[in-house]
Amino acid sequence: MNCPECQSNQIVKNGKITLQDHSSIQKYLCKACDKQFNERTGTPMARLRTASMVVSLALTVRTEGLGVRATGRSFGKAHSTISRWERRLADQARQGSPPALGGAEVTLEGDEVDTRVGENLPQKHAVPGGSTSQ
Repeated sequence: MNCPECQSNQIVKNGKITLQDHSSIQKYLCKACDKQFNERTGTPMARLRTASMVVSLALTVRTEGLGVRATGRSFGKAHSTISRWERRLADQARQGSPPALGGAEVTLEGDEVDTRVGENLPQKHAVPGGSTSQ
């Protein structure tokens, strides 16, 4: 492991950070530049006090269609926290995503619940009694 600041390999262990779930992350000290860092430094998970697994699971259930408020309730977090995690990781994904080749148009696909447009919308059908239903 190298220092993220000066790239030196003169690093030593320098305590641990305890997260909310009582797991810990090793802290390091660079002897060359005297900067402290940990394994999350420079990643979207930097400065989060929540375990990586919890963030990963929360975002996984979001991609499977669970709402942001329901996800927050399920994981004991505020819905604003879930949204902040999503923004943080989306920003990182944008920075790490290569541009489309040759200026080609990029098509993004969403969940099947969200992809119904135009002629794919359900048609209204006549119901006995004069009303319509979907």
